[in-house]
Amino acid sequence: MALWRNIILSLVATICVVGWGRAQQSDYARYANFLNEQDKLNRRMEMGVSVGASFLNTTPSMDVVSLSPKVGVRAALEMSLVWEKKYALQMEVGYQSNKADVELGARKLKLRSNIVEVPLIFSYRGLRPVRLGVGVVLSPIASGRYDAEAERLEFGQLRQTVGYVADVGVRLTQHLLLDARFVGSFGEVANYFEGAEFTSRSWSIGISVGYMF
Repeated sequence: MALWRNIILSLVATICVVGWGRAQQSDYARYANFLNEQDKLNRRMEMGVSVGASFLNTTPSMDVVSLSPKVGVRAALEMSLVWEKKYALQMEVGYQSNKADVELGARKLKLRSNIVEVPLIFSYRGLRPVRLGVGVVLSPIASGRYDAEAERLEFGQLRQTVGYVADVGVRLTQHLLLDARFVGSFGEVANYFEGAEFTSRSWSIGISVGYMF
């Protein structure tokens, strides 16, 4: 009887140990799966493209020079790092092209601007489907040129290298995003037009439609 009792106790102990081990493994697997799911939900990358209309306004410091800006176009590649579903760090590489009529006395010529910009935006997305963003924008290229007697002349910079940006977006569908944006400058830049030297300050607004992959 003592032998059978020892055998039965050993079997019971073995079953308990194996069961506890499997329970621990099951709990660990569930916890690992939970962490993986949280990682997928809270940390992910977004990429997309956008295209839209832009309006660049430039105000010269001299009253004798006047600019009449026109609506232009803007296109960009976008990438965002999203975490906790509410926050994102968004970076873009965009190109903006605008035209304007420049007048100095009786002289009236066409100004063309070419701007390459790299916005870096902190976005809050806790007000679904609305997104709010603020940040800085780098403009390594922001030049203006005008044609005079078959000669293309430099107007100078139209925007400082570093500016600021405010952004509001609305998620229309899973992939479509409607976005409105304001870009401003911290100071003035130097310009030249038909012998006149002056400074100017600019800002731009735009609206675009983006497709997120």
